[in-house]
Amino acid sequence: MAKTKKKPKPSPEARFRVGDRVRVRPDVRDEDYPDMPLGGWAGEVTNRLDDDVVAVRWNQQTLDAMHPIFKSRCEKDGLDLEIYYLEDGDLEPDPGGPLKIEQPTKIKTKPLDPKDQDDRVRMVFGLTSNDPLPEVNDQMLAVYHRHLSQTLTFPFEVEYSQEFGPFQDRRYRVKVTGLLDPDECDEMYGLFCEGRSDRRKVELPLGEFNVHEDDPKLQPLADYCYWFCNY
Repeated sequence: MAKTKKKPKPSPEARFRVGDRVRVRPDVRDEDYPDMPLGGWAGEVTNRLDDDVVAVRWNQQTLDAMHPIFKSRCEKDGLDLEIYYLEDGDLEPDPGGPLKIEQPTKIKTKPLDPKDQDDRVRMVFGLTSNDPLPEVNDQMLAVYHRHLSQTLTFPFEVEYSQEFGPFQDRRYRVKVTGLLDPDECDEMYGLFCEGRSDRRKVELPLGEFNVHEDDPKLQPLADYCYWFCNY
């Protein structure tokens, strides 16, 4: 989803049309990330949204010169990297030639929010708010295994669902007594635990438990399930 700038600007003397090549004027900044300057970015007008706002598709030189943190923020927040909405007053005609792209001089990292599930997962991996969540792999599973070993209190009870036919499943309670060694886990099923259900000893994947993040005792497990199922 591309970003729309809302800050009012003086009416420009000329309007840019679809197909015009433009550059961003000096000192213009991204409204979502104020520490990121846009001055010197160049591209082509692809659409007019209204009397003041146009869509600009950045050229390859601009895409190559974008700061890596800006790219990672756009990826993390689901924002379109190639197209940006700007007001006419932010732009000037592109005369061609080398680009003079402004670069950030002081990047401000937004503090992680312990109330945000994505940020809590970032804390597990020692990431900042600028970093996307990592994909599931053996190394990241080992990190999460260490975190859950330190934050979960055993034993605890959870609900587990198991399919036994088309559109049919059975739910039952499991008393989890501990985690299996990470060497016994894999990327497909993630981390495993051991426990008991109906007097039977069971070994089950953690990612298939039904856990809600509002449960303070099991919030670390809920965060793991969210990360494992989505990444």
